Order: sequence, then C-alpha cells, then structure tokens
Amino acid sequence: MKENLENINKLRRFLLSNKGLVYGILTHKNADPDAVSSMLILKNFLESLKNTVYLILPEGLNAASKNVLNNLNIDIDFIDPFILQWMDKLIDTYIIVDTSSPVQLGQAINYVYEKPYIVIDHHQPGQLISNSMISLSYRVVSNCELVYLLLRDTWWFSPLEATICITGILYDSRRFVYIDKYIFEIIDELINIYNGNYEKAFNSLQKKMDISERIARLKGAQRLRIKRIGEYIVATTHVSAFEGSVARAIIDLGADIVFVVSTNDKLRIVGRSTRDFVKKTSISLGKDIMPIIGEIIGGGGGGHDTAGVAEGTGKPVDVLKITLNILERKLRKLDNK
Repeated sequence: MKENLENINKLRRFLLSNKGLVYGILTHKNADPDAVSSMLILKNFLESLKNTVYLILPEGLNAASKNVLNNLNIDIDFIDPFILQWMDKLIDTYIIVDTSSPVQLGQAINYVYEKPYIVIDHHQPGQLISNSMISLSYRVVSNCELVYLLLRDTWWFSPLEATICITGILYDSRRFVYIDKYIFEIIDELINIYNGNYEKAFNSLQKKMDISERIARLKGAQRLRIKRIGEYIVATTHVSAFEGSVARAIIDLGADIVFVVSTNDKLRIVGRSTRDFVKKTSISLGKDIMPIIGEIIGGGGGGHDTAGVAEGTGKPVDVLKITLNILERKLRKLDNK
C-alpha cells in the first residue's frame, strides 16, 4: 500500500491546491451504487473548494442505483456523452471512478483522452492507468473505500454523505461477503464519527426484484450449458439483459465459474466465479480472462478476481466457445504443474 498511500497524498495535494477548476467526474456504464456514491462524495468535496463539477454517465444508472437515489431522496443532474460533446470544452480535468478500462466509458473515452485525467479505481489495473495524470489504484473491496481514504484527513463528511459512502461499500461487498483489512475500520468511522445511518444505507439497497429481472434469471437458467473441467463446474448462458444478476444466480445454483453473454448494440460478456475457485486456481477474471477476451472481440475487458466484464463484437456462441477454450487451457496448465 506504500506506493498507493503516496498517490493518495499526491492526489490530495493536487485537489487542494487547484481551485476554481471545472471537473468532469465519470464512471462505467450502468453505474452501480459504489460508483455513484463515489461520484457524489467527490462532487460535494470539490464543490466545497469552489470548483464546478459535472457528473457524466456513459450509459445511465443500474436499477440498484436508481433505487438508492430514490430511497435517500437524492436528486442529481447527470449528463450523457451526447451532451458531453458540447460540455467538453468547459472541462479542465476528468476524474474517472470505479473503472480503469476504456471500453467501460463508451463514447466518453474520446473526450477523456484529450484532457488531463485522474483515475480512482479498485479493480485490476487497466489501460487508463498508464496515461493518467494521477492514479489511485488499490484493490480494496469497494471504490468508496478509496474515496474515503483520500478524504478522511481533509474533509468532514455530513451524515448523508457518510450514509451514501456506507451504501457503496455495502453494495460492492455484498453486505460484507467480501472484506479487506480497511472495510470495518471505515464503516466504524462513518457511523461513529460522521453519524452515517447504517440502517438507512442497508434499507436503501432493498428492492423486490422486478419481473423483467426474474424472467432474465429464469431464461438464463433455461439456456444453461454446463461443462466439467477437472473438479470445476463451468456454466455458460445467454440473455438480453441483467447479465450480472443472472451470473450471480447461477453461482448461487452451484457453478464454480460462469459466463453470461448478451447482445444489444454491442456484445457483452460477464463472468463470475466463487472465491474458492480463485483461491485454488489463482485465476482472476479481471486479470487473466476478461482482458484477453476483450482484445479478441475487438473491445476491452477487466474487473475483479471474482467478477469481470468484456465488450466487443461477435456471435455469442463463438465468444462463449473462445472463452471456454481460454479457461480450459489455463486450468490444464495448472494440472501439468
């Protein structure tokens, strides 16, 4: 963490010493509560320093984020890439949160590369890191933890901001199914120092699954293909939406690793695996699988050890075959060691 702590100090000094700027904060497509919470907290902090801040969403919010904003009575204006083509000339610096993969920014990447930009991300390091002005990249469970560590000695969180931060951490940790050495210390400080409302944060994430998501899960299960590679159960399927939800459901059904593909404007493939699979094989979806697939299908990919995504073009059946071949080769190499 030493290098990243130095980057925290470097980024903190930059933000505190450069006031009166215009920032564009953006995140990945279908922004989840961890991404949105990170954006909102940074926006409030930067505006307290007399900066102007625009929040940019490449492809809107996911259902969980909409639910959180509604439950916490937060009304925020976001701009999309269509509007960004006119707003870009006003922006001095971009800040990218919760992704370091260019493909996850959609059309907005064309504007980011033309300006100085900062990356704050907790996934496997992606292509955006190397060209960034400053990057804060460390593999904690949630991006909100990085934002908190950046601001904890600099800024006083309001109770609502603390609650927002708790919400992002709860979402990405799956209510503490995944943890790291900082997470409980941060939650403790958000509640006991800044009066964050844990119950309110938890309840803001609760929503009955709507019928379209339930149908997607059932269709994903109906189309499921199962292959056993050694001791591991590998599953594949295809749907038109809710790929992440479908993947989580199939992991809960008993798969060790699953790949779910969808095609709309572009082909998108989502991967999920169990922690036990990663522990036994040391195969990371975000590092070892999805970037390779993304390159093959003419796009990009990345993610965490147990969760990843790639986007590009191709036929779903062909992409799933390629993905299984990549995974099988990696598993066979382990057997030969």
